[in-house]
Amino acid sequence: MEIEAGELDAEVFGTRLRRAQDAHRSEDWETVDEESTSALALWRGRPLPEFPLLHGTPEIDHLVELQLQAVELRFESHLHTSRHHAITAEVARYAAEHPLREPFHRQLMAALRGAERTGEAISAYHSLRRSLADELGIDPAPATQQLFRELLAPDTSAAGPARMALPATDPPRSATEVDGTTPRSAHASHGPFQIPRDIADFTGRTAELTALRERLLTASADGLPAVVVISGMGGVGKTSLAIRAAHSTRAVFPDGQLHADLRGFGSGAPRTAHDLLARFLADLGTPAASLPDDIDDRAALYRATLAARRVLILLDNARDSQQVAPLLIGSGASAVVVTSRHALAGLTPANHITLQPLDATEQEQLLASICGPGRLFAEQSATERILSACAGLPLALRIVGARLARHSGRSLGTMADRLDQDGRRLSALTLDHLDVSNVFQMSYQALGNSPRETERDAATAFRQLGLWTGHPFSAEAAAALLDHPVERTLELLDILVDAHLLQSPTPGSYRFHDLLGEFAGRIVATEESAEDRQAGLVRLLTWYCAALHHADEATETRTAFVPAPPVTGAPLPEFEDGATALAWISRELPAITTAISTAADSTRPELAWRTAGYLFGWIIANWWTRQWEQPLAAALATARREHDLAGQAQMHNLLGVAHGVSYRSEASLIHLGEAAALYGKLGNIEQQAVTLSNYANACGQIGRFDDGLTAIRQAVHLHTASGALPLSILHTQGSLLLDTGATADAEKVFRRCLTICHTENRSRHLPTVLVNLGDTLRAQDRRDEAFTHLEEALQLAQDLDNPFSVADALEALARAHAHFGDPEQARSCWQTALEIAEQHQLDRVIRDCLTGLSALEEDG
Repeated sequence: MEIEAGELDAEVFGTRLRRAQDAHRSEDWETVDEESTSALALWRGRPLPEFPLLHGTPEIDHLVELQLQAVELRFESHLHTSRHHAITAEVARYAAEHPLREPFHRQLMAALRGAERTGEAISAYHSLRRSLADELGIDPAPATQQLFRELLAPDTSAAGPARMALPATDPPRSATEVDGTTPRSAHASHGPFQIPRDIADFTGRTAELTALRERLLTASADGLPAVVVISGMGGVGKTSLAIRAAHSTRAVFPDGQLHADLRGFGSGAPRTAHDLLARFLADLGTPAASLPDDIDDRAALYRATLAARRVLILLDNARDSQQVAPLLIGSGASAVVVTSRHALAGLTPANHITLQPLDATEQEQLLASICGPGRLFAEQSATERILSACAGLPLALRIVGARLARHSGRSLGTMADRLDQDGRRLSALTLDHLDVSNVFQMSYQALGNSPRETERDAATAFRQLGLWTGHPFSAEAAAALLDHPVERTLELLDILVDAHLLQSPTPGSYRFHDLLGEFAGRIVATEESAEDRQAGLVRLLTWYCAALHHADEATETRTAFVPAPPVTGAPLPEFEDGATALAWISRELPAITTAISTAADSTRPELAWRTAGYLFGWIIANWWTRQWEQPLAAALATARREHDLAGQAQMHNLLGVAHGVSYRSEASLIHLGEAAALYGKLGNIEQQAVTLSNYANACGQIGRFDDGLTAIRQAVHLHTASGALPLSILHTQGSLLLDTGATADAEKVFRRCLTICHTENRSRHLPTVLVNLGDTLRAQDRRDEAFTHLEEALQLAQDLDNPFSVADALEALARAHAHFGDPEQARSCWQTALEIAEQHQLDRVIRDCLTGLSALEEDG
C-alpha cells in the first residue's frame, strides 16, 4: 500500500494533537479546543480492535495514552473558557474509568467548582486521595492539593478554571446559593455576621485550618450539622484559628455567623446557655415575646429555627460540655465551632482539633511578621534565645513581637537577656491587656473554684507538681510527690491533661509546657508552706532513689554490694529484664541527676549519694557516654559537705571505676586510692578489697604491673576471709597475670570467671571474659580455641547491642588474625572496630586499632 500524506488517521491525529499542545503552551484556548476536538473526532473505540493479540502492546498503549492526552486538553480548554457545565458529566465518566489518572480528577474538581457544586468537588478530591493512598501509598500531586485548598478558601481575585465565582466575604444574593440550591428563607442572604475581626498576621496551623475548613464545607455540602471542638492550653491560638476559618467560609453560611464568648475562663461569670439561647434566637429573628422560659423549650426552638438555614455558630472560651450542649444543632447544614481550654471529650459526636505549641519555623514566621524579618536575621542568636523562651506559645510571641515593634531601637539581645532571667520570664511576657501569667491563672482558678471536688483536687495537684517542672514524670513518681494512691493520681492527672495544664506526650508519661511549668513553680512557692514543699520533694526524691535501686538490681552489670534503698509509699517501675532496666535509667537520667542535686539542699542530703550509688550497673554498661560525671561529682561534694565518710568512700570508688572503664587511669587511681583509705578507716574490709581490685586494674591499664600485682594480692588476702572471690577481683587478677606473661595461671583464672558468668547469668560480662580468655589462648598459640572464644564473644556482644564489647571483640580478633598470619582479616577487623570506637569515643579501642593498623603497614 502507498499511503499519501494526510491519508493515515493516526498521522492526522498526531498532527492535530501537537497543534493543540502548542496552543496550550501559548494559552490559546480556542485553538486548543478546535484542534483537540478535531483530533478526537478521528477515534472510534480502541485502536485495531480486529487484532486482539496486539492489545496491551507498547504501540497500542502509546496510542491510547495520546487519546487521553487529547481528552485532557479538550477539557482544559472548556475550563478556561468557562464552559464548566458542558463537560461536568463527561469528565466525571473519564475520572471514574481512570481512578488513578490524577488530571481527570483535578479537572472534575475544577468543573464542579465552576458549576457552583463545591461540596461535590471536595468529595471528588477525597475520593482521589483515598484511591491513591490505597493503591499506591501516595498523596495527590501539589497542583491537586492546591486546588483543594482553594476549594476550602475561595479567592475571586484571580481568573481561570481553578477559581469560583463566589464572593470572599459577603453571602450570595442571587437566586442560587453555594451548592446551587434555592435559598431557604427570604432573609437568607441578610443573616447576622458577628465574627470578630480576623488577625492579619495569622501564621501556621495549615493542617488544622485545612481540617477545620473541610469539616465546615462538608457540613454545608451534605446537609449534616458539624460540631468541631478546638482545644489547647491558654494562649495557644484557639480563637485565632476559629476566627480565621469563620472568615474564610463566610460565603458557605449565608444565613449568618453567630459568635459568643462563653467566659468559661476569665474574671466574669460564665455565660449560661439559657441566656445565650435567647440572644441567638433574637439574632435569628425570633420576637422576644415568642421566647419560652424553659431552657429545653428554648433549645428546641433554636434547633427548629436553624434546621432550614446555614449558620455558623462560634462558641468561644467554653468551660465544659454541659455549658455547650444546649447550643448544639440537631439537623441541617449549619455548623458549630467550640473553643475551650478543656478537651470536652464528653461532647459527642464532634470532631476534635487539639492545638499544640507552634513549631520552630512557625514561631520565627510569626515573630518576623510582627517586628520584621530583618531584625531577626541581624540577631540570629538572640532570636533563637527568644524563641526558646517563648516555647512555641503564640501569645508569648505576640507580646515579645509587639514590645520589639514598639521599641524599634531596642536590640533583640536585650529582650533575650530579660527572658533568660530565672523565674522572670512570665513577668516579661505582659503588655497592656496581654498577660501570659493571667491566662494561666484563669485556667488554674477555673479548676480551683470548680464545684466538683476532683477538679479542686486537680488544681492542688497542679500546684504541688510545680515542685518538679523540669522533667517528664510517671504517674508513680507523681503519686509519691502528691502522697496519693496511683489510681487517684491518675484521675487527677487526666483532669489536668484534659484542661491542657499538663501534657502527656506518650502513654504513662507527663510533663509541663515550659511556661506552664514556670507558672506552677511560682504558685507552689507562694501557696504552699515551706514544710509542705520540703515534704513533697523528699517523698519524690525517696521514690527516685528506690526506683533507681530497683532498676540497678535488674541490670546484669551490677556487681558491687549496695545498701538497701529507702522505703517509698508509691509503686516502683517494673522491668522485663536487664535491658529494659538500663533503658529506663537512660531515659530518666536527666531527672535522676536533678534529684541528686536537689537532695543536696534538702533535709535528706544522704539521698544524693545513695541515689548516685545505684548508678553502678548503668555506668558499667554505658561508661563511654560520660553522662555519669555530673551526678557523681555532685553527690561526692554533698557527702564531703556533710562529713559522711561512708558516702565519700562510695562515691570515690564509683568515680574511680567509672574513670577506670573509660581508660582515664590517672583520675581513676586518685579516686580509688581515696576510697580504699576511707574504707580502711571505716573498717569495711570487704569493700576495701573490691576497691583495691579496682585500683589494681587501673594500674594494669597504664603498665604499672608491679603496683597492680601488689594491690590485687592485698585484695585477695582481705577478701579470702569473707568467702569466695567475686568476679571483679578474679577478672582483674587474670588480666594482670596475662599482662605479665603468666598465661597458664591467667587461663585458670579466666575459666573460673567463665563458670561464674554462666552460673550467675552474668551475660553482660561474658563477652569481656571470653575476649580475655581468647587472648590468653592466642598468647599460647592455641589458634582454634582462641578463635572459638573470640568469635563467641563477638556474637554475644552483637546480640547485647553493646558497642564497646563489639569493638573490643573485633580488636582482639584482629590481633589474633595478625598473630596467626592473616593480615587482610586483621585489617578488616581493625577497621570495623575503629569505626565503632570513633562513633562512640572509645579511646582505648581507638588507640589499639590505630597501633595494629600501623604495624600492618610497616610489615606490608
